[in-house]
Amino acid sequence: MEPITRQDYIGRYVEAATRSLPPRERADHAAELRGSIQDQIDGRVGSGDTPAAAELAVLSGMGDPAVLAAGYADRPLHLIGPRWYPTWRRVLRIVLWWTLPFVAFGVALAMILEDRPLWGIVGPTIGVTIAAGAVIFTGMTIVYAALDRAGEPVGAWTVDHLPSRDPNEGMPAGRVEKIVLGVSVLFAIAGLVFVTASWAVPEAGPMSVLNPALWPWSLIVGVVLILAGAFVVIRARATGRWGMGSAIATALIALGWAVPIVWLAVTGLLFDPAFVEYLDIDRDARVVIVVCILAATVAIAAWSTFDAFRRVLRR
Repeated sequence: MEPITRQDYIGRYVEAATRSLPPRERADHAAELRGSIQDQIDGRVGSGDTPAAAELAVLSGMGDPAVLAAGYADRPLHLIGPRWYPTWRRVLRIVLWWTLPFVAFGVALAMILEDRPLWGIVGPTIGVTIAAGAVIFTGMTIVYAALDRAGEPVGAWTVDHLPSRDPNEGMPAGRVEKIVLGVSVLFAIAGLVFVTASWAVPEAGPMSVLNPALWPWSLIVGVVLILAGAFVVIRARATGRWGMGSAIATALIALGWAVPIVWLAVTGLLFDPAFVEYLDIDRDARVVIVVCILAATVAIAAWSTFDAFRRVLRR
């Protein structure tokens, strides 16, 4: 084989397209590709092109040799292929919607407790929320790319997976979505236990985040509402339909937790007085925290109710 010179475009193209192949296959593919290129060049020369112009036109028309190399080696040039992409997109959307609002609220609350000015609250909140979203996106993409490369089966498609007219409903919940929903419910219950249970704080004694006078009904009612919400979602996803009953149940659940939170926050009975005193939160900071809680509670409850009935009306 003659050495490849700088101006030997055909040789350089063939070398780039077959470089990643095993040695025993490289020669055959190189000979086949070189012959195909030469036939196309001869055809253009026969039509009146000069040999140099025909060579450049043929090689430019064939495109990036890396694409040919991937085809020869049967190696995909995408992170997530069409088998796993729909599942990745659905699960990623669910996780982001269930995670980022709470991340933003937690960061904003922490900045408020540090008595930062408004500009010192907005910047870190946006930055941390975007960073959390990027971490979730990267992690889930790596997982699904690995599943796609490993050839993990997605599951047989049936007509039950056909989407409805509403883009927000349709495909019954798959195994991954059920796992995500189950983990979300467990985290929600664990967070509820954390804020309602009494914890021993060094040099301060036992205290809890929520008012101890609300125990144990705060925990019982909270767990019931979380499980009820999960049941409504599972039922709707299992049947692939979102009817008026699901919308009414969602609205009642939203009111069931939003109304008590708003009333307790306004009357100052939501938090444990010992906890507030331990954090040394002044009056202005308390007002800001209450306003944030009210805004977040009303916004989440209103959006949940609106979205539930919007799905019904779209049907």
